Amino acid sequence: MSAIPSQMIPGALSIGVESLKALTPERVNIKPVNQAEKYSPSGINKVTFRIPAYGNCFLDTSKSFLTYSLGYNTTDAVTDTDCCVPINGANFINRLVTKSSGGLVIDDIGNYNVLNAINLATLPMGNAYNALEGRSPYSQENGIHTGKYSVHHNFKGDGIKFRHQIQGGLLSKNTEKMIAIGMCDSGAGFALDLDLYLADNSAVMKMVGSVDDPEYFVKDIVLHLELLKADESLCKKFNEISCSEDKEILIPFSTMHNHQHSLTNRGQNLVRIHESATNLKRIFSVYLGNNELTTLFLPRAYTFAGIERSQTLHRYNVRVGSKWLFNEAVDGTEEAVMHLKNSLGYQNKSLMLEQGNTSDEYITFAKYSKFVQCIDFGYTNERFLDGINSNTPIEFFVETGSSYVSGTVNMHSFTEMNYNLSIKRGVVSYVEPKPGIGNVY
Repeated sequence: MSAIPSQMIPGALSIGVESLKALTPERVNIKPVNQAEKYSPSGINKVTFRIPAYGNCFLDTSKSFLTYSLGYNTTDAVTDTDCCVPINGANFINRLVTKSSGGLVIDDIGNYNVLNAINLATLPMGNAYNALEGRSPYSQENGIHTGKYSVHHNFKGDGIKFRHQIQGGLLSKNTEKMIAIGMCDSGAGFALDLDLYLADNSAVMKMVGSVDDPEYFVKDIVLHLELLKADESLCKKFNEISCSEDKEILIPFSTMHNHQHSLTNRGQNLVRIHESATNLKRIFSVYLGNNELTTLFLPRAYTFAGIERSQTLHRYNVRVGSKWLFNEAVDGTEEAVMHLKNSLGYQNKSLMLEQGNTSDEYITFAKYSKFVQCIDFGYTNERFLDGINSNTPIEFFVETGSSYVSGTVNMHSFTEMNYNLSIKRGVVSYVEPKPGIGNVY
């Protein structure tokens, strides 16, 4: 008796999975090809992994992850009140690039650390506390750990161990199908390149008190791959398809494009996002003070200013061409968060960004703390193609409050678009989904 994972069942064409006799799980650890003792913003500031084309293997991205140690150097002796502390998640990646073995760029996600913080803030409440990292309500509310946590866990010197799952693109945990990694070499001997570019100091840690010239480092970086080695009969079927003249293996995935805009006006701001794709899914936006990613001495990180907080954001609406997505502007955190929950499918769950502060007799809710805005181009969770052309921009009408100081807040937006990874005649590329074309895989 044997079971076939749903991630390996083809969507539209039978490829003989009934003949599958055996699946062998293999957990593989790979180290960077530019291996170094430490990586830092002022030193080796890019980490590159080359993923081999393991024969007859499928890559399960939902169970693959990174582990690493993050620490910092300084000449000062540190205490609870004079030290540096890591941000939640301790994410050091500013930019993530995935390339095929032929050099084709599949993903290029800028401000990846902001995207990671968005995903943390939108987790259901019960999933947000990480035992390995030891997050506390304080760290969830402020986005950083305490000085006591930093000193106790030897953040200076030895560093703290973390794990991380990739949050966007082909190698993210959200890719629904397993990647036929053994067929992605294109004759090059490997399947994919993964480049991780390091962020600045102030985007990875914050300073408590006074510390002389601190700089973070990353070491012991390992990419853990979850592989399934399949029997020859199944792989033969896949090879026949990938080498056929008129067939191809198509693996659906989504990627993110980052856009940044400064809110320069008190009152109404018009923000335009230009994209060209046959399948635009959602746009996530957050509002960050222009010093949050550039200032080391700051008692918070990735705050994501909300609608009621200091009147930064008063209301918003979105228009594509002549069509408005909301008949009236979204006004109030409760309404905006419900739109976010509808898009994520979390209607009946409390999100991390809704956590209350109960430090005194009054409960201060997250509308004064974190806020994530989501524009959803789908409906009733159905899959469909909703194209956009760069000549018709998506227009955000963002209105700030009367006390807003012009130019102090940046709007960070991530457009989520769907593509298909194509393996055809031994060549790896990506194509846009088209109506009426079924997936081979």
